[in-house]
Parts: sequence; C-alpha cells; structure tokens
Amino acid sequence: IVHEADRLQLLVDRLLAPHRHAPEVTDVNIHEICERVRALLLVEHPKGLTVRRDYDISLPDFRGDREQLIQAALYIAQNAAQVMEPQMARGEPAEIVFRTRVARQVTLGKQRWKLALELHIEDNGPGVPAELRDRIFLPLVSGREGGTGLGLHLAQTIVQAHQGLIDCESVVGRTSFRITLPLP
Repeated sequence: IVHEADRLQLLVDRLLAPHRHAPEVTDVNIHEICERVRALLLVEHPKGLTVRRDYDISLPDFRGDREQLIQAALYIAQNAAQVMEPQMARGEPAEIVFRTRVARQVTLGKQRWKLALELHIEDNGPGVPAELRDRIFLPLVSGREGGTGLGLHLAQTIVQAHQGLIDCESVVGRTSFRITLPLP
C-alpha cells in the first residue's frame, strides 16, 4: 500500500508539474505492467472479477516511463471493472483479459515502425454507449455517473507521449482498448 501510494504521489506530481520532472525512461517489460495492474484490480474487486492473461512472451522490453504506463493501463482496466460492477453484483461473469501481441509494419503518427507491441485490454461488460464512442478520449466525457471523464484522456496523453496510439472497439458484451507502442 505504501509503495502504491508513493507511486501515485509521484505520478500526480508529474501530471501537475510536467516541466519539473523529466520522464523516467527505463527498459520496460509490458507483462510486468500488466501483472501490476492485474494485482491492483484483484485487490479492488476480490469477488466476481476474473482477470485473464494471454501474453506473447516473445515481446522484447522497450524504453518508456514504467509508472506512467502502469497508470495508463490502470485507467482503462479500472473503467472496465467499474462498468461491470452491476454484473458482478448480479453474480454474472465479469472478465477482463490482458492480451499482448506483436504488430509488424505499423504507422504511428507519421512514423513507420517495423515492430510494435499491442496491448489489448478487453472486457465482457455492457460496452461503450454509441453516442460516446467518438468522444471517449476527450477530457470530461464520462458515460458513468460520478465519473470524472479524465482517465481515458490521461491514458491517451501518456500513450501519445510514448509515440503510441490508443483506440477502442466496443459492442455489447465485448469492449477492447488497444494500446500500440513502437518497439526498437
């Protein structure tokens, strides 16, 4: 708990004063990020939520800010878990899947990359309402009562700072957020 509180305080400091703190770029393993987020989800939702893993273990490490990437994945996964809380309360299956894959010949922004990693965060919840799909990454847009509408916007900002892309496909019963990041 202390480690998580320290990590969040550091993240808030960096979000509020980005000019004061340079990104802490190190070698990052995407599966370590997924495992950290998975552990946090299971602590928050100990009953009724299943978090599965489907990893491509051949993915290499890449350069990035580990704490920021944990936070981006956590924003997405927490949204999925929160939107499935009514399912869990009714005793219906609620599942989140972390899936990693390699992508070849990917254009991110205006740059072409031979290799990129894809992190899919999928859930079997009610889906993103059609009227919000085109706006979910905008600040202050939320489909959930009490939501701030900042999580997905901040996740997108973090991913873009890593030269990546985030997108979403959603239908009732399956929502998939895909984070694509370049590999060296």
